[in-house]
Amino acid sequence: LKVGPDLLKFIPGEKAGDLRTWLEAYRYWNQGGKNNVKAMLQLLTQRCLVKKESSAAHVSDTVLPQLEITPDVGLLHPLLLMQSSGLPNQYFESPKKYLDWRLSPECVSLSSKKGFRLAPPTAPRVAVLLYRKHVISGLRYISDLITIIESQGLLPIPIFINGVEAHTIVRDLLTSKHEIEGVAHGTTVRDVTYQPSKAASVDAIVNTIGFPLVGGPAGSMEAGRNVAVAETLLTSMNVPYIVASPLLVQSIPQWKQSGVLGLQSVILYSLPELDGAIDTCVLGGLVGDKIALIPERVRKMTSRVNGWMNLRRTPPSERKITIMVYGFPPNVGAV
Repeated sequence: LKVGPDLLKFIPGEKAGDLRTWLEAYRYWNQGGKNNVKAMLQLLTQRCLVKKESSAAHVSDTVLPQLEITPDVGLLHPLLLMQSSGLPNQYFESPKKYLDWRLSPECVSLSSKKGFRLAPPTAPRVAVLLYRKHVISGLRYISDLITIIESQGLLPIPIFINGVEAHTIVRDLLTSKHEIEGVAHGTTVRDVTYQPSKAASVDAIVNTIGFPLVGGPAGSMEAGRNVAVAETLLTSMNVPYIVASPLLVQSIPQWKQSGVLGLQSVILYSLPELDGAIDTCVLGGLVGDKIALIPERVRKMTSRVNGWMNLRRTPPSERKITIMVYGFPPNVGAV
């Protein structure tokens, strides 16, 4: 995709020209995003519709719109997405670089200018796994989610992925106080793929994609197939792992009336819980054809994250346990 179109322009013949057009169009499509899709349609219009009225030389020399490249894995923040539309979005290639910027005077100054409320530098750090397709499509709920998390006193580390890399992010780019201590004491052995120069320590992980941690949407739907791998990763991290996502195929009124339906329940609850996810939370749903958050639900999720982290710091002797007994059939003293 990178060099093919440039080489094919030196090969004569209409078939080579058609292959070059396909490769160039697919290059835009593969990167995704509104501007790239628009550029792809312009390219196909020029090459396929205008071709009949233009010479082959003119068609082959068509000036292509610039390809906007978004990394497969990266980190973002609403403050950088608030730039003027003439500037490209800025993404960070690693959690370490993101945190260096997020805790810098530059970020504080920018937030002051934009009136953006940041969590304090000492706030608990929460890795938030996001779907890359939603990021490059410019869906507003991504920025809204990060903004609310910041306003609730948690420091988000928003990482967008294609979906299949979730476990590799946890394995290679995230660590925790528990894991660091385990490595120091010799009780934990990290995978050889761990990248200390790029990693960041977190206090919790929130997955907004759903699906199993290993494989994601491209993984097997066979229950428990990769549970052992996920269990090893999450045991090493030993931090709360929560799946919280807006519903992608249900409207908010439908959810309020009927709850989470069908396959979404499996994706958002059953499969992640086999990995060890706790306290799953619906964050919103569809309003028309747009994904929208319910701010109260996001605040509820952040409150739960805080609650789980506070529980970990509470001595076992001071923890309180509620036991719920299920009585069925009702009203016959079956308890």
